[in-house]
Amino acid sequence: MNIDLWVFLSIAVIFLTILVFSTNKKKIKELEVEALKLEKANVETEVAAAVNKILGDQLSRIEVLEAIVTDKNYLLDNNK
Repeated sequence: MNIDLWVFLSIAVIFLTILVFSTNKKKIKELEVEALKLEKANVETEVAAAVNKILGDQLSRIEVLEAIVTDKNYLLDNNK
């Protein structure tokens, strides 16, 4: 009977150890997924900011060109 108790306790300890490790592994994976989601959100924000800056620069250049083309003081036609 004494041996059966030690076998039971050994199996219980092994089972609990496996259970704890698998639970922790699952939590670690969930944290890694959350970190990747945050990283993706940060990258998307940086890309959006860069695109908005480029678009703003291009729009200001277009405004300058429109002002030049519509100004009657500038002669864009070299033939006249």
